[in-house]
Amino acid sequence: MAVSQQSLAFDDMDGRFQARLKGIRTLTKQIRGGEYEATSIFAVLEAKFDIDVFDKLHDPTFIAVERETSSGMIYLVYEVTSVTPMHFQMLGVNSSIPQQIREEFLERVSDSWKGSQETWIDLFAVSTGYRLKLEDQGINYESCRLTPLQGSVVHRLSRMAVEKLLCVRDGLPMGRIKGQDIELTVDADSLLGYHIGVFGFTGTGKSNLTANLIRKLMNKVPELKVCVLDISGEYAVHLLDRIRSGIIYTTEEFGDKIEIFSHSQVIPATLEKDIQPESLLTDIFSNMHNEGRIKALNLEESAITMSLNDIYSALQEIVAEKKGGYQAVQKGLTEIIAYFRNKGLQKMSKLSELKEDDVNFLVSKLESLKGKVHEKSAAIKSIEAMIEILTSAPEEANSEADTPEQTAYKFLTGKDRLYIFYTPNPYQARIFAARYLERLLYLKKVMGLRQRILVVLDEAQEFAPQDTRGEETASSRAVEALLRQGRKYRAYGIISTQRVAHMNTNALQQLHSYFVSTLPRIYDRLVIADSFSLDLSILEKTSELDTGEWLFLSYKATQQKNVPVFIQVENNEDIIRSFLLARRE
Repeated sequence: MAVSQQSLAFDDMDGRFQARLKGIRTLTKQIRGGEYEATSIFAVLEAKFDIDVFDKLHDPTFIAVERETSSGMIYLVYEVTSVTPMHFQMLGVNSSIPQQIREEFLERVSDSWKGSQETWIDLFAVSTGYRLKLEDQGINYESCRLTPLQGSVVHRLSRMAVEKLLCVRDGLPMGRIKGQDIELTVDADSLLGYHIGVFGFTGTGKSNLTANLIRKLMNKVPELKVCVLDISGEYAVHLLDRIRSGIIYTTEEFGDKIEIFSHSQVIPATLEKDIQPESLLTDIFSNMHNEGRIKALNLEESAITMSLNDIYSALQEIVAEKKGGYQAVQKGLTEIIAYFRNKGLQKMSKLSELKEDDVNFLVSKLESLKGKVHEKSAAIKSIEAMIEILTSAPEEANSEADTPEQTAYKFLTGKDRLYIFYTPNPYQARIFAARYLERLLYLKKVMGLRQRILVVLDEAQEFAPQDTRGEETASSRAVEALLRQGRKYRAYGIISTQRVAHMNTNALQQLHSYFVSTLPRIYDRLVIADSFSLDLSILEKTSELDTGEWLFLSYKATQQKNVPVFIQVENNEDIIRSFLLARRE
C-alpha cells in the first residue's frame, strides 16, 4: 500500500529529487521603529544538485518532510520560497584570496555543475500548517503543528497531491497554478461570502483581475447583484459586455454629448492598439444613454432627499469626535430621538415630510446646541448646514438625477444586476460612498431583501483611509460597517488598492480571501503579513510576478484553508476584445 500510495502522492522526478532537512531558522523584519513586524519561521533543506531539478524548483513547489509519530509515518507539508545553488569550494572564496587563485576556483566550480559531489541545492521553505498521511482510501490532509526532525527525508508533492491540497471539486476556476498543470478551483459561496481583497501596484492588473472576479461570480451566482464604485473610469470598459444591460451613474455633466463620457473611460492600451474601439464604445454608450442606462448623480442634500437619520448621524459624528461640547450634543441628540419616537416617526422619515411644529422643534434644538460647542469647532458648520437645510424654501426634486440614497434603493429593488458609479473626484466619491453604503446597509437590514449583493471599491484607499478627516471619516466608517456587518445581510465586498498601509486596518481585517501582486513598498507587504498572518518570505516572491500572476490565499474558499498559492489568471481584456470584434462584424 505505502509504495503505491507514495508513487501517487510524490513526484521525485524519477529519483533525481533527493533532499533532506538541515534545520529550522527564524527571521524577523521591522519597519518604522517596530510599527510593523513580521516573523518568518522557515525550513532549510539540502537537495542533490541536478540541473533539471534546480530549474524545476524555480516554479512554486510544495514538498513533504517525513516525520515519524506514535501513530505512524506522516509528512509535514511545506512550500518552497527560494532555491540557491551551492558549491563546497565557494564557501571559502572571498576578496582576500588573490585574483588569479579566485579565477582558478571559479573555473573549477563552473565545470563542476555538470556532475560533482561538491555541489548541492539549498532550499528554503515555509510550513503550510498541514500534514499529509497516506491511507488505504488515498491521500488525507489535516491541520498539524508538529516540528520536523533534522535529517528527515524530503519528497516533492505530485500534481495529484497538490490538487487534493488546494482544489475544491466542481468549484469556481480562479486560474492556473504556477508550476503545475492544474486549474485552481475554489468554493464560490465562501469566496463571495467572506469578502475579497486585491492588492497590487499600478500596472499589475488589479482592475483586470477584479473585473474577471465580478464576471465569474455573476456567472456562478445567477441572483447576484454587483455595484462598482469607480474613481478611475475603468470598469465601464472592463465590463462592457455586462454593463450594456446594466446602469451607469456619474457625477460628470456631459448633457447629450455622449462622446465626452465615452472619452473619459479608460481603454486598456492593448485594446486601443489592436482594434481602436473609440467609435464602438461611443455607439454602445450612446445606445445606453438613449435607453436611460447612463444617469446623473445628485450629491446635493436637501430636505427632499434627507431623512431624520441623516440628522442623527451628523450629531453622532460630533459626539464621536469628543471635542468641546460633545456632552451637550449627546444629550440633545437623545432628546431629539425621543421626541420623534413619541411622534411615531421612524429615523428614515424624510425631513420634507415633517410638520411645521416638528421642524421648529428640531431647528430650536440645533440652535441651542450651536451655542454649546466650541466656536471654532467644525461641529458649528455641520449644525449650521442642518439648520439651513431645514429652513430653506421647499424645492422640487431633480427628476433627471438620483441621490445616493435613491440609487441604493433602486439597486436593491430593480431588475438590473450591474451598476457602475463613476465619481472621478475623490472628494465627491467619498461623499457618495458614505451616503450610499449607509443607506444600502440600512435597507438590507430593514427591508429583509434576501438576494446577495457585491460592493466593489476600486482605489479603496480613497474610500477607507487609515487617517481620516471630514468626509473621509464618514466614508471610512461606512466601508467598515459594510464589511463588519454586511455578511449577516448577504452584502459582500471586494476591496482593490495599491496602498495597503494607508487603508483602514479594521476594514482590512474583515477580508478572508485576497490576491497579492507586486507591492514595491516594504511597509505595504509588512501590513499584509501582519494583518493576515502570512509568512513574509512568501510575500517577497510577489516581486517576481508578471502581469496577470497573483499570490492567492483564502481562509475559507480553498480545500485546505490558508495555504498560499501562485496562480496565472485569465486576461479579462480577451473577453472584451472578442465582444468588440463581434460587434464590428
